[in-house]
Amino acid sequence: GDECNTFWVVSCVENEFYAYKVSNTGVASNPVRSTASHTANGRRGYLKISPDGKKLAIAHMADMAFILYDFNTITGKVTNERLLPLTAPNNKPYGVEFSSNSKKLYVHASNDYYNQDYNEWNNPNNHFSTLYQFDISLLTTAEIINSRTIIDSRNLYRGGLQLGPDQKIYRALSKTYNIGIASLGVIENPENDGSLCNYKHEEISLGGKNSTQGLPPFIASIFSQIEITTQDTNGNTIVLNDQTMNVCVGDNFNIIPEPLTGTATYSWYLNGDTTAFQNLKDLSFTNATNAINGLYSLVVEQTNVCGITSILEGEFSIEVFAPPPTFEPIVYEQCDIDEDTTDGITLFNLNTKLPEITNNDADLEVLFYESQTDLDANLPINNTSEYKSANNPQLLVKVTNRQTECFTIGEINLKVYATSLDIYTNIYVCENNIAGTDTIKSIGSGDGTFDFENKRQAIQAIFVDPTIEVEFYESTNDAQLQINQITGIKEYTDMEIFVRISNKETKNCVSAGKFNLIVNPIPVPKGNTEDIILCVNNPKDEPQLFTELLDGNTGISGDTYQWFYNGTNISGATNSSYEANAEGFYKVEATHLYENNLSNLNDDSSCIGFNTFNVIESNIPTINQTDIIVVEDSDNNSITIIRDNLGIGDYEFAIQKKDEFISSFQDEPLFENLLAGIYTIFIHDKNYCGTNQIDISVIGYPKFFTPNNDGINDTWKILGVNENFYSNSLIFIFDRYGKLITTINPKGEGWDGNFNGRTLPASDYWFSVELIDSNGNARSRKGHFSLIRR
Repeated sequence: GDECNTFWVVSCVENEFYAYKVSNTGVASNPVRSTASHTANGRRGYLKISPDGKKLAIAHMADMAFILYDFNTITGKVTNERLLPLTAPNNKPYGVEFSSNSKKLYVHASNDYYNQDYNEWNNPNNHFSTLYQFDISLLTTAEIINSRTIIDSRNLYRGGLQLGPDQKIYRALSKTYNIGIASLGVIENPENDGSLCNYKHEEISLGGKNSTQGLPPFIASIFSQIEITTQDTNGNTIVLNDQTMNVCVGDNFNIIPEPLTGTATYSWYLNGDTTAFQNLKDLSFTNATNAINGLYSLVVEQTNVCGITSILEGEFSIEVFAPPPTFEPIVYEQCDIDEDTTDGITLFNLNTKLPEITNNDADLEVLFYESQTDLDANLPINNTSEYKSANNPQLLVKVTNRQTECFTIGEINLKVYATSLDIYTNIYVCENNIAGTDTIKSIGSGDGTFDFENKRQAIQAIFVDPTIEVEFYESTNDAQLQINQITGIKEYTDMEIFVRISNKETKNCVSAGKFNLIVNPIPVPKGNTEDIILCVNNPKDEPQLFTELLDGNTGISGDTYQWFYNGTNISGATNSSYEANAEGFYKVEATHLYENNLSNLNDDSSCIGFNTFNVIESNIPTINQTDIIVVEDSDNNSITIIRDNLGIGDYEFAIQKKDEFISSFQDEPLFENLLAGIYTIFIHDKNYCGTNQIDISVIGYPKFFTPNNDGINDTWKILGVNENFYSNSLIFIFDRYGKLITTINPKGEGWDGNFNGRTLPASDYWFSVELIDSNGNARSRKGHFSLIRR
């Protein structure tokens, strides 16, 4: 406590803390009681107070709750509850301890494995533990939680943690509840962050004895460090305990221990030697050199106002670093190629000088300042990539090593020269064809492909100076700042390019110029996106030459042409048009000669574009009787046209019976369910090479007739026969006794049911027919039919 010879003894019961003040008169009868939000449901887990008395941490193992509180050494009150979550399954806290500077908090948590089977419960493979670290010097609970670091995790049972007089933290180790380990773990540097705390497992031998779960507790305040501080250049206090203080050659600084009450004797050690310091409390260093490097240890024997003597210790290290190398004032020369080339004011890209200043050392930070006043106030130039000079200023440069924070001050002088832009030869190229060479036509992209490396070499040759380099930019602003440099092969439309001639080493501007990029359009011949039909004779007919005119004119006088057929050059075909006489793929290339760049031998003086024509042959169909298959005198009369015999066109088909409407055209060469009779077949080429037709007979033998002069079935005759089909045929009709009654001419009106002027009765009659076609082919048929009287 803050009173002489007093201590606080704190315990927790369920959700309440009891703080008993202990003095030379005894233990206070009434404790200070503080209520917590969390109610403890188990009895296992440590409670520790930090060495400085300001923090309290408790582990509720059964609840998986690890909680941090504030503790008031004057009132004994416990406040500000903060739950610090752990990672499952090793989230059941047990051992707890603070570092001696009260800034780091450690907890040893386990999975607390339990099984009623003793062999399983006592099996070390089933027990796991994790050692966590939290940085409780952080301001917010979220920051403290986020600082959680796993220091060690392995097969291990729960165990206590205890800060020792040497300010190390010791860890109890055991494999299971019944199986101990004959050593302790130790955190060598508990004040350091994360793994830098240097945890060593099974480091301290117990001489054959076993550690299990607990370690003997001590009054934490007796292990508290004495705080050692210094001040930075801005007057901020920096705590040095267990840290390494980086200083620069030539620095001046003081080392100050915290003030103590009562009387104190100070003993400083440098690497264990006290001869350099005698009876000093504070250490003062001027014009630092490497001679002061080392480990500084302070041992203070303090007798406080209560007459109690204690030993306080602290240590830190000093490491002296040399500042970055100094450098001669740098001259940065710039060509004035902005809107006013004579005012001495232009843009500088100070970043281009970084390699020269730092020698490409990534550890060096460079800041530029306009004056010593700005340097003293730490007001660097922000727009270093676009700094506008005024009256050739002299800038200050601060070069700082990011690791050591040691720095060097230098100068950079900005010089501006009035510059006129030299004119270099323009570059001419043909417009790019975005469609490619394997497509149906050229499509100009509007831009061209330019080789800037060739141009660079050409301009470089003009200077004949190996110390300069040529750079290309899209604007004078880019050229001044040396940003967005154009290199290699690039695509551009017509535009102006700016040239910067610089010194290779210093990047200073030597000269400037410009030239134009000019894209010559590719010619575009006429073409046809649709197939072109070439109507030819049917291959079965006599050969006859047909042609189709292909027009590839660009409309530009002076363009020249070359035609190709199926990828092969057509000899002599150099007109803008061509008479195609065969099916195939035709291509025309048009060449335009640009006189504006004939003198520039490295550029494209002529540009080529192309277009294509796909020519397809077709023909009017050729149709003969032999190309048709007729199914007749059946339940499903049909006509089929043999498509392969018609020709090479794309055909469609229609049919018409005498005095009836023509059917719609169809793709299928088949007509079914036809009545007997004479039909006309129409065959049309879809490519418009023509239409042909042919008459076809479908023979039918009526089953009856009714000669009553009503105009319907008044006579009996063979259907599908006329003067063109089977005109020489005869038809014989017999009665049922086989007596010949009459002979019918197929071209006549048929039999009316009379014989020698006498009306014959209703009955079945028989016929015999021999049909002879125009080629003399004959076929016979016999059958019967009915005469019906109504």
